[in-house]
Amino acid sequence: MSIKIDELGKKLHAKLDSGIDQLKKAQDGLESLEKETKSAIDGKLDSAKNKVNDKKQDAKATKDKVEKFVEEKKSETAAAVNAWKAERNLKKLEKRAEHAAKHAESCIELALYSSQEAEIAILEALSARLDLEDAIKES
Repeated sequence: MSIKIDELGKKLHAKLDSGIDQLKKAQDGLESLEKETKSAIDGKLDSAKNKVNDKKQDAKATKDKVEKFVEEKKSETAAAVNAWKAERNLKKLEKRAEHAAKHAESCIELALYSSQEAEIAILEALSARLDLEDAIKES
């Protein structure tokens, strides 16, 4: 039993580590933006949008999985789970554990996708600010 828990922990830990690396790269990139030209920022914005667009379908499918899990979870009352434990209904308990693990993975994936969308929003805000500053200089 502890082998499965260890495997789950390692799998989720790896996903989180990947996400942390991704966020650190984004942070490093954003810190250097002050020195960038408008065209360089717009290039990074286009690149970020392309990355997000490539993952949009996957993100929607993952979001649908999360919503499905939430609906299924509503039908799992504490009394039902306690009954499964008392009856040693291993199939239902295992299915519940597997669904919960998949839900955790899906939530991590959505968080990572959302961080990529946040990066786009930051780049768009910076680009808009530079447009404003250019307009002020020209007036």
